[in-house]
Amino acid sequence: MLQKSTRNIQATNMIFSSWTLIFLVLGIIMGDWVELKSETKKNTKSHSPWTYATIWPEDELKVVRIMMILVLSLSFCHNLFLGLEFTYMIPQTKYILFINIFTSFFTGILLLCALLMYHLKLRQGQFIYYSAYKITWIIPITYLNVSFLFTSGVLSFLQYKKFKNSCACLNIIHDSPRESQDIEQSGSSIQVISLQECTKMPRSIVRAQSMRSGEDSPSKPQIQKRRVTWAL
Repeated sequence: MLQKSTRNIQATNMIFSSWTLIFLVLGIIMGDWVELKSETKKNTKSHSPWTYATIWPEDELKVVRIMMILVLSLSFCHNLFLGLEFTYMIPQTKYILFINIFTSFFTGILLLCALLMYHLKLRQGQFIYYSAYKITWIIPITYLNVSFLFTSGVLSFLQYKKFKNSCACLNIIHDSPRESQDIEQSGSSIQVISLQECTKMPRSIVRAQSMRSGEDSPSKPQIQKRRVTWAL
């Protein structure tokens, strides 16, 4: 039952991680994250944090682009680790599970920071380089990726807890036969010692009996006196 629940958690975690990677790749392919409108409202330009834009005089989105590249790389590594773990290509240890937990939460926080910084840059550039901007459906999908990554981290943490509990149960099962054997051995040794003590008479009793026998037996002078009186 425990093995079945762990496999279900692994499968659900794989689904969330795979959809996160698919949406990130879709965001790279689709370049219209935002529609930038000029003052005439006739010329609209599509913009994406993945591409270099000439709208801003300086490349102010370089940090956002680097963060998005890191998010994509970490999501790929996280999905790869989950796939190898699910197919038993790598052993399921507490270090692997801890890496999955850290990678999922760190990638989600990094993606959230990149999206917030991108929104900040868009607001700063409004009324300076363009008059207005319109967010497309890709940005809400990217925010959904943040929730997917956090959900994957929670599932990895549940898997770590189940793995820890299973290790504790196995330790208890292995220790119980040893304790019973120790108890049986100690009981048998106690019985042998008690039998040996019962068969041997204590020295104090032997001495007491010898002393009493010595007190009860008459002395030699008394025996000689009795013999003399009888002879007379």
